[in-house]
Amino acid sequence: MSEIKEKFIKAVEALPYDLDKEILKKDTKDILQEVTQKYVDMYGTSDLSEDDQECIQSLIGKI
Repeated sequence: MSEIKEKFIKAVEALPYDLDKEILKKDTKDILQEVTQKYVDMYGTSDLSEDDQECIQSLIGKI
């Protein structure tokens, strides 16, 4: 498994709620934004490509 994939899984596990339950209540885009923000908070974006960094910034509303 790639390092980025492992980090993404850890970010999902670090969410303050059970994703399996929350996915029934929240909009998928909101959950994706929260997971992405958690990834950025935990690991930053320096290990990602420039395109991926722009995508993340756009997704979490920094562009």
